[in-house]
Amino acid sequence: MKQAKSALVLVSILAMGVIWGFIALYRLGYIPSRLDVFIFAMIMVSAVYAFVTHMKRYKDEEQGFPAEDELSTQIKYKAGYFAFYASMYIWLFIFLLQRHFPDVETMLGSGILLSAIIAIVVKGYLTRNLHENEN
Repeated sequence: MKQAKSALVLVSILAMGVIWGFIALYRLGYIPSRLDVFIFAMIMVSAVYAFVTHMKRYKDEEQGFPAEDELSTQIKYKAGYFAFYASMYIWLFIFLLQRHFPDVETMLGSGILLSAIIAIVVKGYLTRNLHENEN
């Protein structure tokens, strides 16, 4: 339980750091492009997902439930499988549209964040559908 609480605090601090960093850059006169705003939104979606996941794990551990079971392990593996194939197509489109990215670092970062968002969406979809099939 102590590990879940420290992970929850770490995710909260990192999310707030990203938000305050973006605000500080904006106040210093930096005008973000649409791509920068999109990347910031992907980072925030990942942070909110991590926060909610750790909060749920903390509540489950507090109530005495196991953090991982067979179904959640299967969901993780299946989500990883689907996200891997989807990310291959994402990377194909990123390389086809590479002229729209200002530099290689932005292209690489966007691809990694999009792959993470795809994994989050697929895991959420599978979790909802597999839990509905059990009832």
